[in-house]
Amino acid sequence: MTSTRIALAAFAVASLAAPLWAQGTCDLETRKPYQLASAILYISKHDQSAIDADRLKLVQSAVKVLTDNADRIGNPAGRNYLLGQAFVRWFQDGGQKPLVRATRGDVGYSENPGGVFILPEALDEAMGIVEREKPACADSTTRYRNAVFARVLNTAIAFYNAKQYDSAITYANYALKANARSTNVGAAYQVLSNSSQAKGDLTGAIASLQVAIAKMGTDSASLRGKATATFNLAVLTRDQALKQDGEAKNAGLRQAAALFKTYLDMAPDGENASSARAAYARSLQDAGDTAAVEGIYSDMLANPGKYTALQLFEAGVVQANGKRFDDAAKLYESGLQMNPFYRDALFNLSNVYFAQHLPDKMGPVVERLRAVDPMNPDILKLAGAVWQERGRQATDPKAKKMTQDSVIAYIDKAGKMPARVTVSQFTVARNGTANLAGQVENLGAAPASYVVSFDLLDKAGAVVGKADVKLDAMAAKASAEFKTQLTAATAVAWRYTFK
Repeated sequence: MTSTRIALAAFAVASLAAPLWAQGTCDLETRKPYQLASAILYISKHDQSAIDADRLKLVQSAVKVLTDNADRIGNPAGRNYLLGQAFVRWFQDGGQKPLVRATRGDVGYSENPGGVFILPEALDEAMGIVEREKPACADSTTRYRNAVFARVLNTAIAFYNAKQYDSAITYANYALKANARSTNVGAAYQVLSNSSQAKGDLTGAIASLQVAIAKMGTDSASLRGKATATFNLAVLTRDQALKQDGEAKNAGLRQAAALFKTYLDMAPDGENASSARAAYARSLQDAGDTAAVEGIYSDMLANPGKYTALQLFEAGVVQANGKRFDDAAKLYESGLQMNPFYRDALFNLSNVYFAQHLPDKMGPVVERLRAVDPMNPDILKLAGAVWQERGRQATDPKAKKMTQDSVIAYIDKAGKMPARVTVSQFTVARNGTANLAGQVENLGAAPASYVVSFDLLDKAGAVVGKADVKLDAMAAKASAEFKTQLTAATAVAWRYTFK
């Protein structure tokens, strides 16, 4: 299992329309000594000018007057408050792509003009002095920190979405340097985690995501994002555990299971709930905690009506993988009573019955499966497997010969199928939009055209939507992808006919 990395969204950029001096309870002198008054004048003229070259010179003059012989100026809180404001204006004048690195001379320093200036670090240093000297001024400094944080974070997100992961990591760290207390700090750590994951650095991805979750809010507006991040952390933790051995592996799997459980507690009906339930049990099972796994599914087996068909099918997968075929069969049977045409459940239950050596139960399920998914050679082979199992159990020579002939006939028929249809996606969104996607493969020796007519079914088996997929002049042995979308809010399964 691998977590999904999705395109991240940008944040609104803070505005700086407020006065130069601090407000509210912030007792900050910004007009004395005279160097600070000069800096205010330069910054005010900058804000009134529309000429880029003049604006740059005015910001440089403000920086110069505030940094030449800084120790002799005194008033470190007021001086750094204005210096930070000058830095932010220089930054915001840089155009669409924020400039975060320059030479010191470019910004206005007289001392060591060829040295490196890194905006987020310089801003953090300046506003940090203000916040230590005047704690009540934190709200005033935060406004300037946020103006840089938002734009730099948006740049990190743009780099991530463009798959430039090293740059995304660099700019996300710059954003955190600018304001590690931002309400959107979790998004910066999300960029770090996603980018690290994309680079194959699971340890870095996990560490960043842990911080991101810790930084996210506890209000209802933050719950969905926090739940998704928790699910992704669980997936990464499981992936990392599976790369280890012995007790380290088991400990990691138990930690992953706990995170999947946390996600389910936060979002029991969330978009990842089905995957989380299966992964929760599988992680415990892989860690050797069979008692816990049995506890998870004991209520499902005893009270299947309390659960959805998909939950029962997922549980059946876990039980079948653990070779607990009796329990798996019960779970699939209960789920198919609620959704009798769900293709994957029919396919899996057929295999469970085969493992149980129950051909008389397997046969009807395979026939229903063939009606749902008729152009699939694997299903014809399952039909042959029914007769194979009957042959194993037969004692009469004539009966054995008949079953062998049937097996051969189905295998031969499977090998002569003209095409294979594979459905790889079937989802129904909350707005009622159903999406079907998959592939058709021409198994023949000549070009051919096909029509796949899909019926979407509700839980009672009634048709609630129809869609035709037409594929023209497919080359021999070639494959073609298909996607179709329609409105079918109550659809829970599909079937098709083939022409």
